[in-house]
Amino acid sequence: MSNPLLKLSKKSRLGIAIGISLCFFLVEVSVGFYSKSLALIADAFHVLFDLLSFSLALSALIISERESSKYPSLSFGWQRAQLLGSFFNGVFQLALGFSIFLLSIERFIAIEEIQNPKLVLIVACAGLGSNIVSGSLLGVHEHSHGANAGDLDLELLKKTWCSHEHAHTRDDITKHHHDLGTKAVLIHVLGDAFNNIGVIIAAAIIWKTHFKARFYADPAASMGIGLMLILTALKLVWQGGKILLQSAPLGVDVADVRFDLENVPGVVSVHELHVWRLNEDKACASAHIVIADASLEQFQGIAKIINECLHAYGIHSATIQPEVAASSYQSASDGNDSASLRRRIRGQTGCELHCGSDCEDKSCCG
Repeated sequence: MSNPLLKLSKKSRLGIAIGISLCFFLVEVSVGFYSKSLALIADAFHVLFDLLSFSLALSALIISERESSKYPSLSFGWQRAQLLGSFFNGVFQLALGFSIFLLSIERFIAIEEIQNPKLVLIVACAGLGSNIVSGSLLGVHEHSHGANAGDLDLELLKKTWCSHEHAHTRDDITKHHHDLGTKAVLIHVLGDAFNNIGVIIAAAIIWKTHFKARFYADPAASMGIGLMLILTALKLVWQGGKILLQSAPLGVDVADVRFDLENVPGVVSVHELHVWRLNEDKACASAHIVIADASLEQFQGIAKIINECLHAYGIHSATIQPEVAASSYQSASDGNDSASLRRRIRGQTGCELHCGSDCEDKSCCG
């Protein structure tokens, strides 16, 4: 039986999630200030960060559907809009988490009586339901239905050139991405549910018990929410910061990639190899490839194999700069002594193409 949520577009699901989050933020923050419940106010601001995250995702989706010509100054950098927003979202969330944690400590010192704990309980229960609905909406993945007939034979490629044990197939990467996406949504929903359950328990204790210390349940719940905000914010900042610093994709070792590329027939050596993530989904690479044969036809064949090899690592956007081996090494290629040529060229660190001494200290090969 097909999932009815699949009939909704991603924009529609995000729009519904934004509407739900906005409504419950307004309700929770209003009731929180009315009842003087710090736990409910803390949960309301957690919902606010969910709202900001959903809004960023929707904005990035809308931008991605527009013509790239409308953003000429951004080139492909606009694809990092959601990532950049998530990074700053994490920074602000970290600050809020520490603020709530400190306010909770203050509440332990100067206790505040909670007004109408029954209303707080009702709102917290409704908030728990809204989190489950939002998680269900955003946890839906639209899976592809197999590769086209003209797709690259990546399994054959792995057996031939990309033979290193860490090379991945496209199916592995797609499955890994979907698994991570589902896991992330599940963890997010469980985290929100933990916050709501904490508020529910605190409100129930204050409502149903009569000992004076019952009001400590509210700052205890808010302290738990503050810690949750801090932990999730640290993860956002760490992961977003690594991608913004152009780290290699998860599970990809640049040394492995270099090893495979240098074993492509016709490649003498590889230098200035860079592999980085553009965002959470896309990876890029650039490399200088030294070849012995300067013919265009030969290089086109090598470039095709290199691109297929990079595809096996989940890298689908690459810039390859060909360099012909220096004439002083050409004699080594005579007599089928390609192994000797490889050893001699790989010992060199400079580029075969020079643009002048003035920019050597600023070049990637410098």
